[in-house]
Amino acid sequence: MKNQQSPHLRNLFILCLVICSFGCSKKDDTTNGFSSTKPGANPFVAAFISDINADTLSVYTLWLQNMQPRFMLSANRRNIAVSIQNKFIQNGITNAVLDSFYITSYYKDSTYNTWQYNVVATITGSQYPDSLYIVGAHYDAILNPPGNPWVGSPGADDDASGVASLLEIGRVFVKRSFTPRSTIKLIAFGAEELNMNGSQDYATKAFLGGKKIRWMLNNDMISYEYHTNPADWKVNLMDYSNSADLRVSAENYVSMYTDLGKTHDSTANKEGDSYNFYLKGYKALFFISSASTPYYHQMGDVVGNCNFPYCREVTRVTCSMLVDQNK
Repeated sequence: MKNQQSPHLRNLFILCLVICSFGCSKKDDTTNGFSSTKPGANPFVAAFISDINADTLSVYTLWLQNMQPRFMLSANRRNIAVSIQNKFIQNGITNAVLDSFYITSYYKDSTYNTWQYNVVATITGSQYPDSLYIVGAHYDAILNPPGNPWVGSPGADDDASGVASLLEIGRVFVKRSFTPRSTIKLIAFGAEELNMNGSQDYATKAFLGGKKIRWMLNNDMISYEYHTNPADWKVNLMDYSNSADLRVSAENYVSMYTDLGKTHDSTANKEGDSYNFYLKGYKALFFISSASTPYYHQMGDVVGNCNFPYCREVTRVTCSMLVDQNK
């Protein structure tokens, strides 16, 4: 019959499909921003970061954006903390807890005495449970005048994106049944926008309790990137006087597990939660987009102005460091 192919033609067709499939697969690796064949890359770590998903990060960020207002003095602040705690639990980190602290805040010539809440999700280490690796981000948001944070404060990039990275890393750890050698704590800090209270409270408690913190990574504003060409994407790695070696290590992970470029401008390193850990003598880094956002503390800081493939790449840096140093 004229529609029947000869065995030779059929085999040639199958071979073409295989070649095409292989080519598409390699293209996807480039799109995903990593390759296990990069010099120094570990296939085990590369497998982990392949699971970090831009769409999932977008969903988490939108979920947090919709919890408006996320202003630290709003009446719903505890409900937001509980929602984040429950999300960790739903993702499989069942020992996520609230860590409460009481503060006095000053805002627009008024004094507020409030309970605030950090959300701490712990993955206990198998060999060194008293040795801690901490990744943090803050979940509260604020608006610059004349905006009213009591009414709305979407804070998608600042810093729902950072909290989304915590949730996504936790999800991937559970999916791959990862048991780290040392304990990993994923912490969503409260009350950052007025004096970084949540990280100050946690770092102080850790210091007074003699906690062994190997390092702390802060992910804050990691989703704004206006360049359309991924070759132009860069992450700014801010360090402190005691963490230059940690920053160099992070730069190596950027090179091995992403296609991001790197910058090192620590001018604003006092403006994030990592600073409070540095003040207590712990090594810390501050990860932030190198692109300056025009939506900082504005109602325009929404998911529509975020770049989640870029956010995925920054999240992969943090994830690769956690996995590689605890595998």
